[in-house]
Amino acid sequence: MWKAGTQQQAIPSPDHANRYLRDIKEGKGFPSLWLASCSEDLEKIALGMLLLKGHLDTVNFIGFKESCFSNVGLIVNHVKDTSFPISGVGNLHYELCTSDDTQLIPAIELFLKGNGFFEEFVKSQPDKNNMRKIAARYINEVNQQYQAKAIEWGKQYLE
Repeated sequence: MWKAGTQQQAIPSPDHANRYLRDIKEGKGFPSLWLASCSEDLEKIALGMLLLKGHLDTVNFIGFKESCFSNVGLIVNHVKDTSFPISGVGNLHYELCTSDDTQLIPAIELFLKGNGFFEEFVKSQPDKNNMRKIAARYINEVNQQYQAKAIEWGKQYLE
């Protein structure tokens, strides 16, 4: 649904706008953002999200550039997530300080005009960003509470 908007560089329909807003505001409180600086951070964030969820699934990231928010006057606050399953990336957690649709729509419009990216992490396809391989790769960085689940997911790739 997001790719349709980026192809048109605009919000294609009111239904698309509602879906985009729902995706951004999903969860409790203000919308969460993760400011990853490299692909390894994204992998760890995806793994942590699935460990919290409790089962393997596909994770689709929508990567807004910071300018999508700053250019429309939206404030982003640093809110470290100390309980995130991979502590090394908990400090990359931020919150967008609004849930107001009229403030979020301009940020979405900037994203759709080429100010961001998409990244997909899949359950187990070997030729893609494979969550089982990722679980095995970062097993030593997973908090003790989630170790057993990460080992179960990555066992075929553990040496």
